[in-house]
Amino acid sequence: MNETALKHDDDVERLIAEHNGDVQAAIEILLSERSFLIKELEYASLAMGYGFARGWKPKLTSKS
Repeated sequence: MNETALKHDDDVERLIAEHNGDVQAAIEILLSERSFLIKELEYASLAMGYGFARGWKPKLTSKS
């Protein structure tokens, strides 16, 4: 296993431990945070000028 995979495993274990072993609660928090970040990206995309990123805008594939 490489170092990145081990760090990822540590992050997963830490997240579950922060929720007292409740995996469902950990997933709910992650989904909530994901939804928040998608909305922030949408707002930033609306405020960003077309030339600012040379025409590139993020593609949002959210189904929430």
